[in-house]
Amino acid sequence: MYSKLPFKNVRRSFKDYTLYFLTLTFGVCIFYIFNSIEAQKAMMSVSRSTADIMKTLTWLIGAISIFVSFILGFLIVYANNFLIRRRKKEIGIYLTLGMEKRRVAKILLVETFLIGMISLGAGLVSGLFLSQGLSVVTAKLFEADMTAYRFIFSVNAFIKTIMYFGIIYLIVMVFCTVSISKFKLIDLINAEKKNEMQKLKSIPVTIVLFIISIIFIGCAYGLVLKNGIASFNTTLIFEMILGALGTFLFFASLSGFFLRVIQTNKKIYLKGLNAFILRQINSRINTAYISISLICLMLFCTIGILSTGLGMNNALNQGFKFNTPYDVSLEVNGDGNIIEALKKYKFDIYKYTDKVVQISIYQYKKENLTKSIILKPIEKDIPKSVSRFFMGTPLYLIKLSDYNSLMNLQEKKEVSLEDKQVAVFSDYADAVPSLGKTIRSYININPAIVISGTHYKVYDKLITNRMETSAGGGVFLALIVPDSLANGSIVNQSIACFNCKGDRKVMQDKFESDMYALSDKYKNTDKFKMGMATKESVRSISAGAKAMITFICVYLGLIFLITSAALLALQQMTEASDNRYRYNIIRKVGADDRMIRSALFKQIAIYFLLPLCVACIHSIVGIKVANDAIISVGGVNVIGNIIITAILIVAVYGAYFLATYFSSRSLILNSRM
Repeated sequence: MYSKLPFKNVRRSFKDYTLYFLTLTFGVCIFYIFNSIEAQKAMMSVSRSTADIMKTLTWLIGAISIFVSFILGFLIVYANNFLIRRRKKEIGIYLTLGMEKRRVAKILLVETFLIGMISLGAGLVSGLFLSQGLSVVTAKLFEADMTAYRFIFSVNAFIKTIMYFGIIYLIVMVFCTVSISKFKLIDLINAEKKNEMQKLKSIPVTIVLFIISIIFIGCAYGLVLKNGIASFNTTLIFEMILGALGTFLFFASLSGFFLRVIQTNKKIYLKGLNAFILRQINSRINTAYISISLICLMLFCTIGILSTGLGMNNALNQGFKFNTPYDVSLEVNGDGNIIEALKKYKFDIYKYTDKVVQISIYQYKKENLTKSIILKPIEKDIPKSVSRFFMGTPLYLIKLSDYNSLMNLQEKKEVSLEDKQVAVFSDYADAVPSLGKTIRSYININPAIVISGTHYKVYDKLITNRMETSAGGGVFLALIVPDSLANGSIVNQSIACFNCKGDRKVMQDKFESDMYALSDKYKNTDKFKMGMATKESVRSISAGAKAMITFICVYLGLIFLITSAALLALQQMTEASDNRYRYNIIRKVGADDRMIRSALFKQIAIYFLLPLCVACIHSIVGIKVANDAIISVGGVNVIGNIIITAILIVAVYGAYFLATYFSSRSLILNSRM
């Protein structure tokens, strides 16, 4: 008889388990999908650079999955507590009839195991099929050839999913056993009539805490708007702690403050069942403000991650165009003829191109020229981190003839300098508009630079064209000078750039492959040290960065969103289960089903909207600051990203809200006593 009871309970209580089951299934599905990315490489034709990036992406997803497993584990433990609480009276009846706690625990463990196995199986099957669609997205992001497409099953993702969720369910079973061992029969029988302990009762205290919370949140907003998030430092950590603490205090104080404000308007407070609704909300927030605060912060993370993270794609696209003025760039530290150096290894660069431009970047020999010459007059207008890092570093020189040779290769206009004239160069200036604006202001107010006692007039325009093809880096600040001024100076770096002949993409791939072979041949020696970047390799890196950002943002965003919505749903279903007794009382004093449905809808709607509204207010500031940082690498389609995020939140969050309302309504209206 006992062996059949768990199966009958699961079948009988399927409505109670539906939301729990679907949440677990969705969590397992997402977990498998994103951990199957590595297996998708088998059906795509990718370059060596792309393969390396996919390995990095797989490692990142694996690391993030550990964090995700903790979130899902917390959700499952919380949901399991809800199911136990939902059935306290039933458990009390079992104990009254003489069943041992050990036997009750065993029944609940079997039920938990059944639900876990069903959701794990359904999630893996769903993930297996949906991951095939992700393969198409992955190939598009990496711009890979999918002619070898086939159905992919990731053994690694399958094993990892089973292992992680197996551990989570073992922990759940331990929690379940411990919870049942602490139950008292009298508490189980009277569970529906027992009120939760109120955390804060004093109205003056809640009002003071409310004011403090607003001050904390306002200070956090002001500091982050002033300092930005360009660098992760103690200031940013303090701002985050201040904002989080303000959010916790806000929800801790909201119940008493909110109720007192509404009570002052008798028309609203005494209308219909509003007094009952407000008391219910007040009671729930008062006892669960910690979980509501966490949900609010998770929703804030969801909105921020999705709306700003996805915006990086457009920025990276713009960055790629700027960073690849040539098909190939090679560089060595110090003085060196790159073409002659390759000839020593019997590597003929002219198999791939008809024209190569070689230039040098110099460090002035006669005196110690530093960037402070330019940065000092504009120090107050640039970030302290930039000033501190670059102020004392060398100010490099670029010969005018070298620069113009590169512009000829790019088919761009040359620069003409007068006698004793120099031009300020920075290929960071367009990537970081605020920096470009500041340097241009320097050019306008400083007509001359003194070098070795000689005054050199500053060219009236800031030069910003890219010097070489590269995935990053570049020349932060330098001077383009007459050739005679750089003669005899120390060569800091040598660069060679060219465009391929024939089929340029094919030739780039061949050149990259041949260079890798040469590098591998001499990798155990110090003879061959040469940096290389092709337009296609930078494209792969850019595509990889887009894929990483997209996958990680969607992965974390969905997990946070589902967890937030599921926690709110479970809390309200717990509330509905506990409040059947109270709803039956107001029914007995004259409230009809229509009034009860309306009251329940308002109660759940307010409870769902409250953390979302606060999260949206936080996000206005967060998105503004994040986009200011993203602008440093290109433009961002803010409106488009916010619309996509809003649609996703409305779809998922709205679905959980409706499911919670209908489940709670059924529970309340079908429990007449």
